[in-house]
Amino acid sequence: MRVKLVTAKPEEPAAEAIRRMLESNIGSVVVCEDNQPVGIFTERDVLRLAGEGADFETTPVSKAMTARPLTINAGDTIIDAAQLMASRKLRHLPVVEDGNLVGMVSMRDVFGYLAERSFSEHDEVAHDTTRQLLDRH
Repeated sequence: MRVKLVTAKPEEPAAEAIRRMLESNIGSVVVCEDNQPVGIFTERDVLRLAGEGADFETTPVSKAMTARPLTINAGDTIIDAAQLMASRKLRHLPVVEDGNLVGMVSMRDVFGYLAERSFSEHDEVAHDTTRQLLDRH
């Protein structure tokens, strides 16, 4: 889980969120109000906006984000996150504690963990979860 978070506010221009994504070399930002996730804005949203010919400087993030993103609780395991990501075809999963954003799990995080666990511990659950993720993405 990454704890250095990159977020956006719903009313800010999509262009600003895109600049943050590029500067941080990440594929999404969590859209928050008072540290509570209300949406997620991803590379796929950027592509959709571009395809629609939207003006990134005037389009608010709230118009392009996925509202009410799925989240995982801070106490859940990386395997729980990986299985949810596989079943719902997610690349990014915000982590919350008491409704507040505390981290982000990405496919990169999951694959790194699962690869290490699969090979070092010969963990069948990690192996099967990795297979599910690879089959769906």
